[in-house]
Amino acid sequence: MYSEKKNVLQLVALLKAHDITHIVLSPGSRNSPLTHSFATDRDFTCYSVVDERSAGFFTLGIIQAIGKPAAVCCTSGTATLNLGPAVAEAFYQQLPLLVITADRPAAWIGQMDGQTIPQSGLFRDLTRRSVQLPQIADEEEEWYCNRLINEAILSLDNEVKGPSHINIPLGEPLFGFNTPTLPLVRVIRQSAPGYMIHKEDRYRERFGSYSKRMVIVGQLLPGNGLTEILEKLRKEWDVVVLAEQLSNIPVKETSVFDTVLYAASEKELEELTPDLVITLGGHIVSKRLKQFIRSARIREHWHISPSGEVTDTFQRVTDIVRSDNETFLLYLTERLPCLEEKEFSRVREFDETKDFREIKNSKEARGFRDLWERACASVSEPDVAFSDLYAAGALMHALPKNSSLQLGNSNSVRLAQLFDIPSSVRMFCNRGTNGIEGSLSTAVGYASSSGKLTFLLIGDLSFFYDMNGLWNNYSTRNLRILLNNNGGGEIFGMLPGLNKSEVLHEYIAAAHTTEAKAWAEQQGFLYLSAHNAGELEQQLPLFTDTDSEKPVLLEVFTSMEKNAEQIRLYYHKQKRRFKLDD
Repeated sequence: MYSEKKNVLQLVALLKAHDITHIVLSPGSRNSPLTHSFATDRDFTCYSVVDERSAGFFTLGIIQAIGKPAAVCCTSGTATLNLGPAVAEAFYQQLPLLVITADRPAAWIGQMDGQTIPQSGLFRDLTRRSVQLPQIADEEEEWYCNRLINEAILSLDNEVKGPSHINIPLGEPLFGFNTPTLPLVRVIRQSAPGYMIHKEDRYRERFGSYSKRMVIVGQLLPGNGLTEILEKLRKEWDVVVLAEQLSNIPVKETSVFDTVLYAASEKELEELTPDLVITLGGHIVSKRLKQFIRSARIREHWHISPSGEVTDTFQRVTDIVRSDNETFLLYLTERLPCLEEKEFSRVREFDETKDFREIKNSKEARGFRDLWERACASVSEPDVAFSDLYAAGALMHALPKNSSLQLGNSNSVRLAQLFDIPSSVRMFCNRGTNGIEGSLSTAVGYASSSGKLTFLLIGDLSFFYDMNGLWNNYSTRNLRILLNNNGGGEIFGMLPGLNKSEVLHEYIAAAHTTEAKAWAEQQGFLYLSAHNAGELEQQLPLFTDTDSEKPVLLEVFTSMEKNAEQIRLYYHKQKRRFKLDD
């Protein structure tokens, strides 16, 4: 039986019709018409997460696991505000999160009634669509309600994925559940966007005229289908491909580019500078790469933007390419071999004495790619003493094939970038807003929905900030958490200038003596700990055991001072041994 509220019935029926059937529910009375209607319908997979902030990130983990939209539903008032961090993360990570918030009727907003705040449009700047449903008094309002719900659902993936917000006012009485079936509803469909790259054909000549070409790939979800295309560009067209691990695209030849940019001299950086840069995907972790491109004398920068939105992270963009990534990259790989010499005559500053074959096979083009690959080959993985860096490396080397890796923000994601990771491992991180909150909840949501062996590398502040992520019934046995506990926010002590602040430890790094053992064991985890390299190596087989009947938390205790020292030693060693030329 369903709620008697007509706007609730429209919403439940349309979610089912659009195949949005994974719903995370937080408790409350105002949203009880929604909760009851979802939870009693067997077509929906429902999860109960009390903390709304955790619930939002839990839902992001579900979206990562199932590869399609999922919804989070909460009651009115500050419960809605608590979803804000997850909404922001979904917006910048382009994840289709549907936020459903129950509300008081509009007449009671601002009248000192309980749990009333202005919820309509609360996340407007961080959503693809934000709608306020009517309570439905007549057929016209029912049509309007139906249209608004369809619009919100379609906007989850309208050229660019992202969150949508449905605010649904519900007046009393709330607890009538006497509707036996859902109504027949109008379902609005939307065709996939089409792109005109091949017809416009503005880029093939320009691409072919440059010999020093680079593609930079930011964060992408696993299964993005770009690995083979980029490898073809690298091998056949001598393109330098710099792909961060969060791109889920393995390019071992240049995976250590961040360390190269640290170790290279000013003169060597000039030699490594491309003429043409093509960027795609989401956020870039490497600050050095951003600084390098921002200060480099490149000729052109094309950013692939499916929505056409102008994003100029590197402050060098010359072209916004309105296309999906696959279409445009295939266009480059498929069209260029068909070019003839005459097609290059109009290219700016093109040397007409060269024909196409000479450009494609030129020593200069091959040399640029080889230069980058030689530079990366001279960089080694960290070989350091026991520290956060050591623990991160030990985990990366122990990851089983076909497992999933979730990374906490800040130091964890940066440490992981320094190691090779099996290409079959799926990688995730909440880099949309780069906040520390929610990493634990996202990993729990992912593990509970995917059924895959899921590892989380996380720092202590991120973990303890999000401890409620473990406070639910979905901490499944396939979850493994490696917690680097160094007693504070280690990364702040590595920032030049800030590390000299006299209030660093107390107020900035938030030094503490908290441990996770009691909380983890109370939530049903097998708890392991390590205080040195020997203990860590001893615990790793049990930590990575695929047959464990419990989720596992391995707490690694290190010191901020030793961690900073090992990081410095690693980078200084790379700078001393770096050699660009043969």
